[in-house]
Amino acid sequence: MNLFEITIAILIVGILAYSLIYTLVVGRQHKVAEGDFDSPIADHVQKNVYIKNPIFLAYGIFFALLLFIILFIALTFF
Repeated sequence: MNLFEITIAILIVGILAYSLIYTLVVGRQHKVAEGDFDSPIADHVQKNVYIKNPIFLAYGIFFALLLFIILFIALTFF
């Protein structure tokens, strides 16, 4: 592996670790709703609906990694 591949691998592992920890922290902050009503949505999530949502974060990371893989394959084999 060359320096570029090692750097990309470290960056990918760092992003995945951060997203896993962030998702676990956000998931633990919300308590289970009692009764028939949902719990209120946190203020910071309401202000940034798409950025603070772990599902959209996971999709964004997936597509970024997919683009990196396509770029890597294109640069390596073509």
